[in-house]
Amino acid sequence: MADLQEIDSLLQLDEASGLRRRVAVATMKAAEAIRQDPDPTTPDERQRKRFAQKILREKLGTAHHIRNKSDRALAENELFEGIYRGVLMANDTQTVVQIQGLTDAAIQTAVDNAVDLMAKTFKEP
Repeated sequence: MADLQEIDSLLQLDEASGLRRRVAVATMKAAEAIRQDPDPTTPDERQRKRFAQKILREKLGTAHHIRNKSDRALAENELFEGIYRGVLMANDTQTVVQIQGLTDAAIQTAVDNAVDLMAKTFKEP
């Protein structure tokens, strides 16, 4: 089980880290699923669609362009950080090594849950 200091170290990971990039891709997949949802009666549908649009407009998937820590594009994105933290907290019973080695399915499930929670109450500033 990762202790608080270890989880904090995962929060400090460089934006180009594999874990952050994988969470970014999973976030875009979750947003695209919301965007493609054909059911207008889905609860909180309007907020969910606006949330998905916001995610898909952000540069979440550009981590491979980041060359150094001074480019904080991903870290400064509040939506992404909330989702990334949700992934860490959903897996806080794992060790750091296990968290860094999460399967794509485990990351996607944690992201989907975080996105669902955040999208329901999303209000653009």
